[in-house]
Amino acid sequence: MGFFSLASKMGIFESDLIKLLNGQSSFGVASKLGVFESDLQKFLNANSSFAFANKIGIFESDLQSLLNKTGKEGAIGIVIGILLKLK
Repeated sequence: MGFFSLASKMGIFESDLIKLLNGQSSFGVASKLGVFESDLQKFLNANSSFAFANKIGIFESDLQSLLNKTGKEGAIGIVIGILLKLK
């Protein structure tokens, strides 16, 4: 299955989208979000990050509470939502 059109709508490469869906950070996604690749990976591992909390305008502790309930899949969904909104 190709993800080219979805990746295009997010402004990233298809390979970056595939990495994201597998819970892996990539430079392309991190730079599009304006965060370090290590912060992106931390977030994708369902650990709150000040950079991401700031990006969506909530406290870091509230973001961690959300991630505790949604896990890694929720983190991936949040990143996809942010990318679609940025485009």
